[in-house]
Amino acid sequence: LGQIISSGEGIFPPELVTEFRKCRDQVPAEPFDQVRAVVADELGCPLETIFSEFDEQPLDATSIAQVHRAVLREGPKGGPVEVVVKVQRPAVAKLVIRDLRVMSWLAPFLVGRIPVAALANPPALVEVFVETIVEELDFRLEAQNMLDVARSFSELGQRSFVVPRPHPELVTRRMLVMERLSGFDFDDVDQIVGAGIDTHQ
Repeated sequence: LGQIISSGEGIFPPELVTEFRKCRDQVPAEPFDQVRAVVADELGCPLETIFSEFDEQPLDATSIAQVHRAVLREGPKGGPVEVVVKVQRPAVAKLVIRDLRVMSWLAPFLVGRIPVAALANPPALVEVFVETIVEELDFRLEAQNMLDVARSFSELGQRSFVVPRPHPELVTRRMLVMERLSGFDFDDVDQIVGAGIDTHQ
């Protein structure tokens, strides 16, 4: 919910947007032993069996998962391959279910009490949110969405956007291994312009 609000400039009050932006990139990381345990559980073998390198410090941590730089021992074409590994927080599913119960109970009491048009129907908002968050907790759906979007771009002849390719054999409900791409935060306009990118285009 924080991620939805954090990207809702012009829809939600600026104070809310500013505060909820912190959910995107100011969340403490999980201890690495827990990350290692999730990866091993999802792979069915120790992390070192698949990866020759796996950074203990995450590139980013959000409320649902964190992302680590890693190197596959052997990629699809043979030889080592740089990837990023998105690993779900171990307790997040239980916490989400608990929070959804609270939101579902609370929503009917909030009808007509929030002076923001986008929040006019709290029970309906919670219903949509439940569907969205359940999908977000299954990284197999995220990987499929990545492939679907890439396919759509390809069919349209659109070559300006690149979607990271997932490694299908290393995608599970709680782990997503994908191609590593370098870039900028979406709203870091100074860096983007400094790199000679035509932002208008």
